[in-house]
Amino acid sequence: MEEYIEDLFKIYNSSIDSYNAKILQRINSKYTIIDKAMLATYLYIRILKKLKIEEKVSKNVLKNYLLKQIIYGETGNLALEIADKSREKVYKEVIEKLITDKFEYKNKIISKLKYNYTTIEHNEYSELIDFCESISEYYIVEKILRTGNTEAKQVLENKKEIFKNKTKEFKGKDTKLDNEKVYILEAIAKNRFDKTEYAGLLDIALNLKDVYRYSTFTTTIPENVLFHQYTIATTSIIFAEYLNNEFKENFDIALLMERTLFHDFGEYKGNEIVTQVKYYNEDTIKMFKEIEEIDEKELQSKVGDEIYNLIITAKDGKEGYVFDLLDKILGIAKIWIEVGYMHNYTYLKAICAIYQERFKRFLKLEKIDDIKNKEFLREFLRNSYIYIKEHTINKDKEILKQYFTEDDIKELNEEIKNITEKPECFLA
Repeated sequence: MEEYIEDLFKIYNSSIDSYNAKILQRINSKYTIIDKAMLATYLYIRILKKLKIEEKVSKNVLKNYLLKQIIYGETGNLALEIADKSREKVYKEVIEKLITDKFEYKNKIISKLKYNYTTIEHNEYSELIDFCESISEYYIVEKILRTGNTEAKQVLENKKEIFKNKTKEFKGKDTKLDNEKVYILEAIAKNRFDKTEYAGLLDIALNLKDVYRYSTFTTTIPENVLFHQYTIATTSIIFAEYLNNEFKENFDIALLMERTLFHDFGEYKGNEIVTQVKYYNEDTIKMFKEIEEIDEKELQSKVGDEIYNLIITAKDGKEGYVFDLLDKILGIAKIWIEVGYMHNYTYLKAICAIYQERFKRFLKLEKIDDIKNKEFLREFLRNSYIYIKEHTINKDKEILKQYFTEDDIKELNEEIKNITEKPECFLA
């Protein structure tokens, strides 16, 4: 079981590495490639929902696109404007080969959970992703300009000029997707994009980029909610595909992907809801439920009914269970990333936030009939808890004593010993 846990850490760590890669570096010190990719992803999904497109290839293109962002931790930004369009095809072929090589190497250093990145021939959906990236980058530049960075103005004007030429190109094709692209580009040209059904969605996504998990207390690597949703999406894809292939499960990867991407949209107001406070007692549970219901009504008006439905049903069924399980594991894995990988020993104090109560909620596994290998998931959860807590406790005994009494430390060790020797005690 330890191999699965360590694979999960490696994948998590890779996504953290990738989140350092910036775009538009001359004018930008804030937004990353993954930020842009997430905006493009939301725009892509919203367009497909509006046009009622459910083709399998459209989902596969999105899955590949999300996985591809992991590579930027090793390569940096690969998105370049090729002035000579006759050379563009060659460049894309080289990039695709580089990406494939990178995934082959990354799969050598993990044991069980593999990146199933596949080469997909360029099609109308990969063209749509490229288009969504260009709109997302424009939206980010506009945001940079609004913050007072006047150097962004010329970049914005250049992009508008490119969009004019693209509008003519898309009008000539006159397909359903191209007509939607024209609609978006003309809205930008007429300065009314903020009135479209897409602007509210992108605005919320950028809000989530500025909402930080764990309130960033003493973290070496701060994590915002937008990035968190990316990480949960990619790890869920990889984990669910493994379960489908090895245990003959039948997780709907497309549905899982969409739900993970929207699962924390309720935090768009600007403050993470701390789990220890939310679940402190019955009164706090009720209070936060009422707060969330008010926020959700406003959220619905911004994102539309179809996206809102993804948000409120995110944790339903077997797909909801799997990503919720990973959500909780990665929530405490952050402690081991900080302490074990980044040697941030002051984060040892956060071990007191690992309440076993958070895991007891996963007893609902028994109520989900169409998950076949429940024992594996239970053991994965139990062993993840043991691995993270045990490694963290043993990392630096002297610093541990600065945050915990001898009795506290003894109790922590006894808990781990009990759960290790008596599996039935966990989730009991």
